[in-house]
Parts: sequence; structure tokens; C-alpha cells
Amino acid sequence: MKNLNKKEIIEQLLATNKIDAILLYSPENRFWYSDFFSTLGYLLISENAANLLLDGRYITEGIEKTRNVKCLQFNNVFLSLQTLLSSQNIKKIGFEAEYITIAQLATWKQQLKNIEFVPIYVNSLRMIKDEIEVARIAKACAIGDLAFKEVLNFIRPGVSEKDVEDVILRSFTKNGATKASFDTIVASGNRGAMPHGKASDKKIANNELITCDFGCVYQGFCSDMTRTFAIGQVDPKLLAIHEIVKAAQMAGIKAIKPGIAIGEIDKICRDYIKEKGYDQYFSHGTGHGLGIEIHEAPWVIKNETTILVPGMVITVEPGIYIPNLGGVRIEDDILVTKDGYQILTKSAREVDIWKGEK
Repeated sequence: MKNLNKKEIIEQLLATNKIDAILLYSPENRFWYSDFFSTLGYLLISENAANLLLDGRYITEGIEKTRNVKCLQFNNVFLSLQTLLSSQNIKKIGFEAEYITIAQLATWKQQLKNIEFVPIYVNSLRMIKDEIEVARIAKACAIGDLAFKEVLNFIRPGVSEKDVEDVILRSFTKNGATKASFDTIVASGNRGAMPHGKASDKKIANNELITCDFGCVYQGFCSDMTRTFAIGQVDPKLLAIHEIVKAAQMAGIKAIKPGIAIGEIDKICRDYIKEKGYDQYFSHGTGHGLGIEIHEAPWVIKNETTILVPGMVITVEPGIYIPNLGGVRIEDDILVTKDGYQILTKSAREVDIWKGEK
């Protein structure tokens, strides 16, 4: 079965929910459909038309850069929307249930009389990426790989975690990324037991593990990679844990193919870590979807029944975190292909990839 294009996805949504149109308000979903980012905008899509309402800050650029839509400038957005609704005889509108607040909905109902608003769950809209989106994610991953190479050339005992973060962020900018896709995690030594240990002023010491979790945005799409590696002679228990996490991750990755329930990937990784006696120290899901947002559907978690199909991009990132000792996480971005999978993040996963001072 072929993947649907964006117009077909919306048409299916309209038919399934028996609505006349959908109003996309979130920047993420407006960007997904129109390939244009603005902090504010209203994208009204019906069976026969897609109109993106922008204010004066964005209208000129929007007309030049958007795809799939007609750009219209608004001064009073509700007057503009009412004109569109009347001209197309739209009576029933779907709205993004995961993004719209109660206060926003109340305002819309007050301003747009005689319109029925229907909550539509849109998390699945962006799960399957087209060729352009996959190429952008792959480029973001390649930029991440370059940043990690610079980290390995830079890092040594005595530099701070924030120094490492600075190297990563500068590399992103130098190689064409727009920005980081989330706050960079650099956690060394005992701080490695914190899965989300943001870079601190702590000096990196010899004989420590270091976990770096980072990603960037390229043309609107994110990457997300984690590597844990050693400086000097690390506690043998941590080295053993690194091998367990690496093996668990690869077992999960190798199971990826169309037709598999995504929860099975989580189970494979989790069962391997449990078999080795560390299940109580694996405290988060195995991964998540990746695209315009750093975390988006589908979710690689226990009992998730979503079926993998070609074009999905997910992370696989098991970890073990032991208080007062340290932790290990290894994460890669994986494209589901028609025959299996493709690993988009290319950096080596070995514990001894740092070849500097021992």
C-alpha cells in the first residue's frame, strides 16, 4: 500500500470525522502542510481549498515559500475566517485536540458563530515522512555526526560539560543547522545516572564515562543522537553496562521492519536488559518518533500497538542509570524502509571511540 500524500491524508481525516474542514493552528502542523514556518497563522483546509491566513509580518515571505496552499493576509483573523467559511458553506470544523487550549476554543466559538467545532486527534498526521522530509532528517543527522566528531577531537580531562556543549552548538551553526533541537545533555561521571542531565559547569575528569545527547534542526526537521564513551580507565561495571545497552539497542534495531507493532521494539530492548539484571535501572521508554518536533508520534513504549510502516522515523535509545555510579544511553535515528530499516545516525557506538589522553 502506497503512502498517502498530505492532501490525501487530510481528505481521509475529513471523511473519517465527517467534517467540512480542519483548522490547523499549531506552527508544527502548519509547517508540515505548507512547508512554511510562522509563529502565528491559521490554515483552513477543506476538500477543495487550502488557505493559509498570515499577518503582515509573514505574508510576503509566505507567498514566496509556501507549498500546497494559498496565502491570504489578515488584519482581523476572525473576519477573514468567517468570509472563507461562508464562501465554502463550511459548518463543521475539526480542530487539533492535542494543541488547542480550552481558552482558545472558547474564543473561536465566541467569534465564529454557528460553527460546530469537533476535536480531531492529529498526532498521527506526521508519522509517515515523504522523501523530502526523510532527506532533511538525514541531513540533520549528518550534521549531528559532524558535531560528535568535533567533540571527540576537543574533549579531554579538565574541560567542562558546558565547554562540550559549546563545541556541539558551534558545529551545528557552522554546518548549516538552524538551531539545536533540544537542550544539549552532557553528563559525566556520577551525573551520567541522570537521563536528562543538562550540561553543567562540572569539569570532566579522567576515568569517567561521558554521555552526550544532542540534536539539531535542519530546514525544519530534527535529529537526536546519544553516545556514551570513556575517558581513561573506567569502572569495569560501567564498561559491562555499556556492552549490555549496546547489545539491547542493536537487538531492537534489527527487529525493525514494516508490519511489526512498535511496542515489540521496546519489549526486545527491555527484555534484554532485564535478562542481564538491570531492568530496574531502565527508567524511560525505548524511543519516539522524530520529525518536525523532537518528540512526536509514534512512541516506542511498552504495549504500543502502532504498526511500523515505511517512512516512519523513530529513535531507539535504551539506557541504564545507576545512582552514585553513572549511566549509559545509546541512541540512533532509524528510518523504517520497505525491507527493514536504515540507521541515519552514523557515529560509532563503541565505549573507546575517544582516542585522546588515557
